[in-house]
Amino acid sequence: MSYDKIFLNKFKGKKVIFKTVTSFPDLKIQFVNAFGDYKVKITDSKAFAAEIIKIQEVTSFPDVKLQKVTAFGDFEIFME
Repeated sequence: MSYDKIFLNKFKGKKVIFKTVTSFPDLKIQFVNAFGDYKVKITDSKAFAAEIIKIQEVTSFPDVKLQKVTAFGDFEIFME
């Protein structure tokens, strides 16, 4: 399944598991300090997660840019 910025809209207000892989990711992400496509809160629990998305963290040409926040994120992520 292909993921992109628009597809992630369905996870607003939910929790998602991001599983880090080295090849064939569903989504290439880049964490930025400001002006991300989405604001995400990192959580320590994967309970009640909506879906697992395989990600690869990159420094250039990401599919989506994420900004880490401590509160009021668009959605929560648990990093595996």
